[in-house]
Amino acid sequence: MEVIEKLAINIELFLHNLNAFANKKAILTELDKLIICQCLLGFSRQQIAEMSKLRHQNIGDRLTNNIYPKIAELMKVDQEEIAGNWVKIMNFLLDLRNGYKLNPAPQLNSDNFQGSFGRQFFLYPPNQEIVQFQIEATKFYQLGLYYQALQYFLMAWNQEIKLYGSGNPEVLIYINNSLIEYKKLHLQENGIKIYTLAVVVPFYHNQGNIAAETLRGIAQIQLQVNFLSFEKIALDQEINLDNIKPQMFFSLISTKIALQILIVNDPNNLYSPYNQTAEKLAELAQPLNLIAIIGHYSSEMTKNALQFYAQKGLVLVNSSSTSNELSNLSLVSFFRLTTPDMINADKLANYLMQKYSSISPSKLAIIYNQNSLYSTSYRNSIKKYLEQYKNNFIFLEECSYISESYYQVQKYIKHIKQEGADIIIVIPDGGIEPNSLNNAALISRLNIDNCLIAGTATFYQENVLHWIHEHSQSHSISPDNCQIIACVPWHWHSQENGCNSSKNHVAQSFCQIGAQLWGEENLNWRSATAFDSVLIILKTLEKYHSQDSQSLLADMNLYFKKDKKQVKGVTGNIQFDQNGDRLNPPAEIVAVKWNTQQQKWQWTI
Repeated sequence: MEVIEKLAINIELFLHNLNAFANKKAILTELDKLIICQCLLGFSRQQIAEMSKLRHQNIGDRLTNNIYPKIAELMKVDQEEIAGNWVKIMNFLLDLRNGYKLNPAPQLNSDNFQGSFGRQFFLYPPNQEIVQFQIEATKFYQLGLYYQALQYFLMAWNQEIKLYGSGNPEVLIYINNSLIEYKKLHLQENGIKIYTLAVVVPFYHNQGNIAAETLRGIAQIQLQVNFLSFEKIALDQEINLDNIKPQMFFSLISTKIALQILIVNDPNNLYSPYNQTAEKLAELAQPLNLIAIIGHYSSEMTKNALQFYAQKGLVLVNSSSTSNELSNLSLVSFFRLTTPDMINADKLANYLMQKYSSISPSKLAIIYNQNSLYSTSYRNSIKKYLEQYKNNFIFLEECSYISESYYQVQKYIKHIKQEGADIIIVIPDGGIEPNSLNNAALISRLNIDNCLIAGTATFYQENVLHWIHEHSQSHSISPDNCQIIACVPWHWHSQENGCNSSKNHVAQSFCQIGAQLWGEENLNWRSATAFDSVLIILKTLEKYHSQDSQSLLADMNLYFKKDKKQVKGVTGNIQFDQNGDRLNPPAEIVAVKWNTQQQKWQWTI
């Protein structure tokens, strides 16, 4: 560690390479390594002999017979040129082209900002051995020791696959980042340009599940793009990457590039006076060479953040915010991959109309959060569409306080049950208030006299399945009586853009590689739209070879908004209008059903 701290040299990598590339049978002993370190620090042979309690002659013999030959072979010079010449050896180690000079990772964290290329973790598994691997990896990454960090990231990944059958997307992103940092010069020498994206996700919301779902899509497309570049420099000959290598390749772009990902935590706090995360990230964009931002999750945070990115000329590609209000901002730097509320609501309204058209007027209740931009937007849209069918629906008193105490919501539920509600539309916010999602999950298990519970994309959560499973342990719930649906942009079993029978080859590849990395069916709509968010950036880079964030912004506007080009993504054809909204965005109705084979509840088509 003294060599690292005083000389800023990656001594462990140097010692590793001396053993890896030398032809001599004898590898470096711990004594040899100590001698090398002490020589680099400027100690004489006599001083080293005194510290190691060896004779002066023994030190000289080890240098001549074992150490100098290896160093000479690594430096590709004659042994006579470097024997005793530690200044020349030091110059070799300090030459940036050789990759031993350390460049510590930037210190990103502050009171109002949490971001990481690999220096800290947000997602920890319930296993102490894996957690320890993660901690060790971040320590090395902070020191700029990317080779060592990579080894611990790989150990964390492999152990998680072994224990749980699926990987941690945050770990996979840091593996890719470490590989890029470790081989940065080799990539650049081979003409492979490195681009840096930031992805902003809410780790505090729903125990990090939303963040993990988004990061799966980001990590997967990063790996697909980077692996082709790693193959060009034969990286797998030096490092065993078998456990992350996709079993099948689907080339997304013809241009070989490398993607670095900065992961940023968004506190997702509605009551913060302003979005400090976005403001800080906008300030860091230039020093970190960020080319674009993927985020935020909730509509409220996205709206607040846009002003900061627009001021810096940064593209914001959004994969999850659906509020109608975002369609009216007229910002050239905004592209939205997911489906706006007005279209989701139209899809849901048509479904309800078809299902209940032959029945006497159905009594319908709406539960939402009046403090949420998104929740209110969806409520307004669905009510507007359903009011066209006044002969088919009777609107009951609404509940606008889903984020309040469940006891208050429970009183409302009791009231509408007495009123004979046939349909309850549940619109949780995007995690900006803590009780909303939990209350929605509780509502989902009520099964009020065969009442249909219809939810939005924010209702599509594993929590809902967990509540139903728990409830079914003590109450007899027939699979036929569980009437819970949601409207989402994409599903694994989609007929149009799914994994099995659809003609969308991008979606099929997405699921095949995703099944290997995360386990079958662990990818949901948030993963798919996140993947597509990076894909449209890649397609722009492929065509225009944009050099920085400003040129990318201009190129994306030219490609998508002026020339009206479209891209085939996981979620279908991707095309944009002038405001950055997607043209003909996808919408799927999914339902909670019992899987007899796997003996569990699932969201499915």
